[in-house]
Amino acid sequence: MSDLMAKEFNWTLHKVQNPPSGHLTVTNATENHWQGFVTAVKECAKMMKADPSLNTNEDTAVYGMSGLIPDRALLHKFVKVHSAALLDTLE
Repeated sequence: MSDLMAKEFNWTLHKVQNPPSGHLTVTNATENHWQGFVTAVKECAKMMKADPSLNTNEDTAVYGMSGLIPDRALLHKFVKVHSAALLDTLE
């Protein structure tokens, strides 16, 4: 649904891996458009029921901006550096 929401209705739902889901951040820019969001979700559900081929997931969901990194090898390096930085603050 995240991909369909973006493609058809220009809503960005960040994919979450566990549990499989989408995350929407409500901001000043989106708070007054909730009715359009609800309509888009309903329309996407109808589209997905009508065309089962839309019920696919071709990528791995990684929460947040790291999911937008095109090279997954960089993501692995980022996680190592981030973890090391967190551990360094424990001293």
